[in-house]
Amino acid sequence: MYELFVLGELLTGDKHGYMLQEILKNAGGPYRQISSGTLYPLLSRMVDKEWILQLDDHAASKRPRKRYRITDSGRSQFHELMEAPLEYNPDTEHLFHFKMVYFRYVRKEVRLACLHQYLTYLETGLKHVTDLEAEIMFYKPEPEPQRIQLIRVLDHRKIMGMANIEWIKREINHVQSEHE
Repeated sequence: MYELFVLGELLTGDKHGYMLQEILKNAGGPYRQISSGTLYPLLSRMVDKEWILQLDDHAASKRPRKRYRITDSGRSQFHELMEAPLEYNPDTEHLFHFKMVYFRYVRKEVRLACLHQYLTYLETGLKHVTDLEAEIMFYKPEPEPQRIQLIRVLDHRKIMGMANIEWIKREINHVQSEHE
């Protein structure tokens, strides 16, 4: 997931590791921060794979800072990652959002495939919640106060799921109507 982010950001131009970390912190939100201990080894591995180049910046009166640039191999890897199907796991939502940020760099068919995969993910989640709610309503497990609160939680999840599904459907329609 972070490889996609780094390659996507470097498509927009060379960046220092610190800048990549700051952008990723903002992209991931307040609860999903990336540490230097995660980012810099990732950048080193990507340099080793020749997806990115490490350049030294020698600014006056400052110690050299590492700047990174995407390579042709990195551009190919970026497209492979963008075209790869979404895996359904706890990172699916973050990966989808990262992919969506870089939609402008891929073909319409790739964008639509990603949107449809995410729609399936959301619909599957909504069906699970709806089925669980029906089961709870049928069997009426005890204690009743806990059951009532669980139904409220499931109602919240259903409302959020339906809103997300409607948004994705509008986005699919938007992308389908785009002229290439």
